Amino acid sequence: MEGKGKGLSQRTWSAVSVGVLLLSVALGILLYMETGDGLDALWMVFIVFGIYLAFTALFKGRDEDGFGPSESDLSVVGGSLLAGVGAAGLVYSLTDEVLYTAVVIIVVIAVVGIIMAVKNRGV
Repeated sequence: MEGKGKGLSQRTWSAVSVGVLLLSVALGILLYMETGDGLDALWMVFIVFGIYLAFTALFKGRDEDGFGPSESDLSVVGGSLLAGVGAAGLVYSLTDEVLYTAVVIIVVIAVVGIIMAVKNRGV
């Protein structure tokens, strides 16, 4: 039986991911109702789903085959960058300041770099 003793099956992960995506869309709709800006809804979906992707790295395989990053590394980087793009978009939408947006992007990239350096310090 595949996946026995190794955590959640792929089908369960897919169901959880769809649920989180639907929750993020619902939060985006609520934000749209408050601000009236459709892009705000998109930024909220990016933020919530990106945080979910980064969080799931704790539960994904850390096995490396010697070629490329592990599944866990991809989840951390992809989720963090997706959430960072959402945060930068939301900051720009709320402030109309490009400089603040650039600062958010720089901070997100720096934090992702630090996380990956600490996470892979023994490799």
